Amino acid sequence: MTSSTTEPSTPRVSAVVVNYNCGAMLLDSLQSLCAQDWPDLEILLVDNASKDGSLDAAVARFGSRLRVIKNAKNEGFARANNQAFAAATGEWVFLLNPDAIAEPNAITELMRFAAGRPEIGMLACRIHRMQEPNVFDSAGLLLYPDGVCRPRAWQEKDLGQYDRAEEVLAPHGCACAYRKTMLADTGDFDEAYFCYLEDLDIAMRGQLGGWKCWYVPTSRILHHKSASAGNYSKFKAYHVERNRIYNAIKLLPRFILLMSPLFSLNRYMMQGYAAATHSGLSSDFVKEYSWFQLAWLMFRAYTAAMWRLPRMLRARHRIMKNRKISKREWYELVSRFKLDAIELALKY
Repeated sequence: MTSSTTEPSTPRVSAVVVNYNCGAMLLDSLQSLCAQDWPDLEILLVDNASKDGSLDAAVARFGSRLRVIKNAKNEGFARANNQAFAAATGEWVFLLNPDAIAEPNAITELMRFAAGRPEIGMLACRIHRMQEPNVFDSAGLLLYPDGVCRPRAWQEKDLGQYDRAEEVLAPHGCACAYRKTMLADTGDFDEAYFCYLEDLDIAMRGQLGGWKCWYVPTSRILHHKSASAGNYSKFKAYHVERNRIYNAIKLLPRFILLMSPLFSLNRYMMQGYAAATHSGLSSDFVKEYSWFQLAWLMFRAYTAAMWRLPRMLRARHRIMKNRKISKREWYELVSRFKLDAIELALKY
């Protein structure tokens, strides 16, 4: 961590929305940003070559409030956000999915919490399901020791158990804030990921660089879960499996990395049991696709990950050079925010 400078009492925030054929949901998301009560807010819309007219509709409705970056092709979540990071003029960058809506004080609550706390590099929002506003979608992220992650509090009814602000491992990329100083220190999203799990990667790099992440329960978001790709699409399953290997290689302590194939085997067994007993998301996947398709998907994911192994090892070397926390703190970080395999496999 390199920042010790006192920030302005009302730092500028750059809100970023990345759109790819999100239709009317995009307008709702942008409307929620235009309604924010934070006094110094710019809104950047990055469009990944949408063909559904959503970009034109957004410009027609909010044109005077938006800074638009228009891509000629779908650049993915990671690169599109990096484009916005480069263009953003704020001290903080607030990410909001185009299928999510922020309450009017969501950004204000984040900025008030971070004021006077220069060690905080990331802020996680309280995210509920759009269809079931009393059910959590995320209160941060948890890590399984093979590089995969899942939202903390996922699918839990809101009974007040997450009403307290607390340190977490990482924010969900659906709605979160990053300090620009942290991004300059630890790097932007890794564009090799394209989409999925890049939010864990950037947060773990921040944690290893000495930056803290806090969950702010008063910053509330509603989210349509996996509205674009689906909860159990082949596209999502492939990218999650490939990218979790990237995470393992880059981010796990050496001993846990060596043991990660055993953790993966345990996860596969649990997910196989879930599919056989018609419980958990695995059961939905095998209803839609054959076991052969699943095996082919896994083969493709592993092959793609191994193709990029030299690149990921070089990335690990750079991350280790920037590491500010001790090895013990690194292991404690993984242990403290560990995701259980049973929960990962059996929880819908």
